[in-house]
Amino acid sequence: MAALNLLSVNTICEVAWPVRSTIRLVRMRCEMKLLFVIILLALTAWSQAPPASAPTPPQKPKVSPFAEYAGEWTATFDGKVWLRLHLELRGDQLIGAMLHARKLTSNDNGELKSVSEEKSGETITAAVLNPDGLLLTMKDPDSQETDRYMMRLVAPAKDAAELKMIAMSMPPGMSKPKPWRLVKTGVAPASKVSAPR
Repeated sequence: MAALNLLSVNTICEVAWPVRSTIRLVRMRCEMKLLFVIILLALTAWSQAPPASAPTPPQKPKVSPFAEYAGEWTATFDGKVWLRLHLELRGDQLIGAMLHARKLTSNDNGELKSVSEEKSGETITAAVLNPDGLLLTMKDPDSQETDRYMMRLVAPAKDAAELKMIAMSMPPGMSKPKPWRLVKTGVAPASKVSAPR
């Protein structure tokens, strides 16, 4: 564009059409052609410029796969809560504790027959998701024994779950217990983990 400023319209027209004419029409035609060339060059440069990128839609924050499990879960027997499971999402880990009846008896079908009033607590040492559900490894702080449980959410509302003991040796004559039905009773607080009692 700076080169065009140095040359006047008259000079460009004289170079393109060396014969001078006294007729204004020729000069005006030359100016129109020059204007057309400038507009054409500007349009070419504009069309080759990269398009302004369309605003990208805001990305949804990633939700932890543990998020559906986080909360307060309870199991009842004869109208009384005998198991309370607290799961809290902290960063990308699931932490928490479980408070349950110390002694359980089951019938021949593996269903609960009775639960003791005495309670026992365990804390979560590991939580791992796999295709079967959430594998919880719990440790009793008093006995230092480790137990493992599999928690599976029940669709569609996912406010219910089944919890079953896995990899546990059963006393002779005791049938393997069926999964216990848990109901989500609340959302876990963001920064507290209740200690087992």
